[in-house]
Amino acid sequence: MTPPPTIEQLLASFKDAQLPWSEEAEQTVVSSIFHHPRLIEECPPVDSFFHVHHRWLIEAFLELFNAGRPIDLPSVTINLREKGLLDNMGGPARLSVFYSNIPMVSHFGYYAGIVRQKYQLRAMIGVLAAGMDVLLRFNESEGSSAADTLQNVIKSVVEAANDDGSPDLEHRPMAELINEVLQDAEDMAKSGRKITGVSTGIAEFDDIMGGLEPGCLTVVAAESSDGKSSLCRQMLEWVAIEGGCAVDYTYEMMPKAEVKRILCSQGKIDAKNLKTGMLTRNEMLNLGLVANKAAKWDFSIVDVAGKTIEQICRDISRRSRKLNAGKRLVAMIDYIQLCKTTENSQNREREVAHITATTKQCAKMTGAHIIMPSQVNNDGEVRESRAIEQDADNLIKIKKIGVKNDGPSWKKGKEEEKPNFQRQMFFHKVRDGERYRTVDMELVGKHFRFEVLRKEVDSEG
Repeated sequence: MTPPPTIEQLLASFKDAQLPWSEEAEQTVVSSIFHHPRLIEECPPVDSFFHVHHRWLIEAFLELFNAGRPIDLPSVTINLREKGLLDNMGGPARLSVFYSNIPMVSHFGYYAGIVRQKYQLRAMIGVLAAGMDVLLRFNESEGSSAADTLQNVIKSVVEAANDDGSPDLEHRPMAELINEVLQDAEDMAKSGRKITGVSTGIAEFDDIMGGLEPGCLTVVAAESSDGKSSLCRQMLEWVAIEGGCAVDYTYEMMPKAEVKRILCSQGKIDAKNLKTGMLTRNEMLNLGLVANKAAKWDFSIVDVAGKTIEQICRDISRRSRKLNAGKRLVAMIDYIQLCKTTENSQNREREVAHITATTKQCAKMTGAHIIMPSQVNNDGEVRESRAIEQDADNLIKIKKIGVKNDGPSWKKGKEEEKPNFQRQMFFHKVRDGERYRTVDMELVGKHFRFEVLRKEVDSEG
């Protein structure tokens, strides 16, 4: 049996040891950014790269990106030449090697992870080497014990193990946030506005929810054909009318069918008449007026059949970045139970939980307000996952208001319910608001919209 190496042998073996790093991983990360500059936002920090040439390139990428300049071969060449680094790394020919390597962008995260891992290993080795130096020079007369010194070395190693070189998470000072809250309250008082978000177009909803606030997820839950999509679309229409950016991501309907419903809703046009072309004189007049107005809206209808929630959220993120200052984006994803995901799970409940969590994070990161209709089960609860309610900032449940028919029944000898279009909007959950309030409304099916049921006031007394 071979005896373990002595301390002297171990120390001697470190003399020619190479620090851990991966040339292939570092080169792949650099080449990926050359061809997909946006990846610089996901790149490991400069210090994570071992090879000095790779560090120079990442620094050049960051300088160009922060300055709003393109990250391409000519720009990087100029940047390095101006800093006197180009010849040191082998000239333009060396840069061409990185540029000619075209890796798959989907593998970027894997190789970036290797770069971070190797950096952590080097950091831990560095801490251990410093600790060994301290222990080798340890002198008890300095007032500390050998055990305390070793404990400090172990603490440093643990800290290095938990540090992948990435910067601290961004945060804002408490004083700054407090000043912003006070300023918002003062601005609201001066403006006379009573809502902090984009109006829904329904005064009662705005009073309860404060409008469609940025960074929030609203779920509208109802049974099939009870008007959940119509209510969501109706709010989107008002967002567009008020000058906001509205996006309708539809799994279920064709874009042309969605436009028909919008025109019927805004023009109070009977859907059957529009479908058959048998419009009344007033409907023809209204259709022309509404069509001219709606054509000027910032309203997009996106057919997302076969698309995943991840693709939809990326689209929302891109649209948010392009918005003019002060403009709000409100999106509807119709509807939760039809959403797909790249999440590889055999459990639909987990998939739905991932879908709503992804959507919620998208709303929070982009500042968009996202509305998602949802089906309910026989007990009136949202279908497939309780995470829907947990992730939602607002949860509105549409409930039928029962009305019996006093006239002749459809089937002789049996009393049946007449078609019921009265609905109660039950605010089951309202983030930072009053929950369990209700609004009575009527679904005008032929117009694909809801109208508030006004309570009659007793004229006597």
